[in-house]
Amino acid sequence: MHNLRADILARFGSVHRFCRQHPFLNRSTVYMVLAGKYGGNTELQVQRIRDALNGKNNEKRIMETIKFTACGRCSVTGKCNRCDELFSAQAKAVADLFSS
Repeated sequence: MHNLRADILARFGSVHRFCRQHPFLNRSTVYMVLAGKYGGNTELQVQRIRDALNGKNNEKRIMETIKFTACGRCSVTGKCNRCDELFSAQAKAVADLFSS
């Protein structure tokens, strides 16, 4: 947990600032995980925090949003996943734009 806290502090200056920039993470959960007092699935929460640090979660959420919007306007009914590669590339480009 110490390395995770150190990574957060190095990039964001404070855990509070990190949590404010990642509203999909519950602030109290982040603090409990970092303190080693989280009662749930700690490994899952650590992975979610690491993904947020590395921008992976944003990319996934951006892709889901692009897919939802595009598929809602598509004439194909049902889930085809035909455009997932395109949506993934678009999500990566958007995430890269906002992370720089």
